[in-house]
Amino acid sequence: MQFETILQENNGPIATIIMNRPDALNALNIQVFKDLTACLLAIAKNREIRVVVIKGAGERAFVAGADIKEMADIKGAMSSERSYLGMHVYDLLRHIPQPVIASINGYALGGGMLLAMACDIRVAAEGATFGYPEIKLGIFPGTGGTILLDRLIGSANARAICLTGELFDAPRAYQLGLVTHLVAKDALVAETARLAELMAGYSPVALHETKCALNASLEMAFEAAREAEVAAHARCFASNDRFEGMNAFIEKRSPDFRGD
Repeated sequence: MQFETILQENNGPIATIIMNRPDALNALNIQVFKDLTACLLAIAKNREIRVVVIKGAGERAFVAGADIKEMADIKGAMSSERSYLGMHVYDLLRHIPQPVIASINGYALGGGMLLAMACDIRVAAEGATFGYPEIKLGIFPGTGGTILLDRLIGSANARAICLTGELFDAPRAYQLGLVTHLVAKDALVAETARLAELMAGYSPVALHETKCALNASLEMAFEAAREAEVAAHARCFASNDRFEGMNAFIEKRSPDFRGD
């Protein structure tokens, strides 16, 4: 499948999505949201793909934020339409069956930081830069960015990031819990590949149901989230992968997970 603003490369069970607007520091515009939507919907249906990696083209940015030139021309209801397009992409990242790794080098600002937060795992090079600078433009991250940040790192730090617009480095992002793996720049590719290959060897059923349980914890009240977790756990137990995994453990061999 060909796209205007992104590239997709498949290597066995691992799909890599490359944000491919390096001249614009991979900035997000409406076409990017449309391309990502189509790409993620296709990946969600592809049983051969077990893990997804997202990274930016070039050395300067993962995604440096929204395309301000495009946003400057947006008026009225168009802003809400754009917000819903973006939110749909971030929802897809959280809810597709496959775990998604953000491999972050350079700038991850505004919508770029939100794109990374919508992924399951975030690996960042030490020189990466994060932040929500939208307040300097007279707006704020209006595609679910304030809500998700608050849920992930807590209200006090989320408010400081949103209201000051100050940028911060990857070690600070790691300290806040925004980044899950912090590595030297020259180790970013290897660490991303290690994590992708690790998860690609697990049961696709277990990976999907674990995401379901974690999403419930993020999105639901406590009691409802516990019920969703029990249901997800039961679906794992009903799978052939569960029998294979436990039998392989007993028989002291590597499991052959089929995703059913």
